[in-house]
Amino acid sequence: MANLFRIKCPSCGKVIDIPSNTTCSCGSPLVLPEDGMIEVYRIGSPFGAAIGFGVYLNEVPLGHLANTGLVRIPVQYGHYKLHMTQGMSRKCKDVEFDVTPENRIAYFKAHLNMGFFTNTVVIEPSTADQMPKN
Repeated sequence: MANLFRIKCPSCGKVIDIPSNTTCSCGSPLVLPEDGMIEVYRIGSPFGAAIGFGVYLNEVPLGHLANTGLVRIPVQYGHYKLHMTQGMSRKCKDVEFDVTPENRIAYFKAHLNMGFFTNTVVIEPSTADQMPKN
């Protein structure tokens, strides 16, 4: 399986997973930023709650992340806030971080913390060796 990178078309706003620089269906060129990358893994739920998460980077929606899914988002150097939603719940323990020349790849694992009244998406920093190999 080829590594796919999630990118949002600057012209039409469509979120697409692509293997390399290409053209969107609207005709606009899609160029992957080469500065850094954010990898997010959706840990599977032991309780059978296989609902995926909505992914937001700096409050910009970047599609859906399926149960036990992995998404790679190429980004430019800068400060980012990662937020994820589950179903109707927007409750999330957001994470803020920087992508810099010294820290080019940010790794995160996300899981659902089941609550009595509501569920919370928890995003935890991770390392490359803790991420799934695919």
